Amino acid sequence: MENGQRNVDNSNNVVIRVPPTAAHLAVLRTAVGGIAARDSFTLDQVNDLRLAVEEATTQLLRHARRDTVGGGLLEMVIIPTPSGFKVRLTAEVDTPGKVIDESSLSWMILRALADDVQVESQQTSTTVVLFAHRLVSAQDTK
Repeated sequence: MENGQRNVDNSNNVVIRVPPTAAHLAVLRTAVGGIAARDSFTLDQVNDLRLAVEEATTQLLRHARRDTVGGGLLEMVIIPTPSGFKVRLTAEVDTPGKVIDESSLSWMILRALADDVQVESQQTSTTVVLFAHRLVSAQDTK
């Protein structure tokens, strides 16, 4: 049992680790967009998720530690949920604390693009969690 979770099925999770540089934003955006499109999200939702991942990653990169061996890594984990998925973006940071001020424009952008946003700060890393839910069409409810 790890972190209080039991019987967690991680077999459908997608994990991508890249160096914490702006040059790798396209990799993360493309991956989340492809997975969302495959998972029956609308085109607008796919584009919103791409932009949300880019905004969250940009904020993490502003605070990312670069003094570790290899410069540390930026990790994106896409976790399927019954209603869609959540995207966890994690980076080692210079100083503990939130990397996104909840009164900032960045926070407002993330709140507009994702269904929900959480920031989890640990001593040496920060994780931004984006939640995305599929839209239910009238045809799906019949």
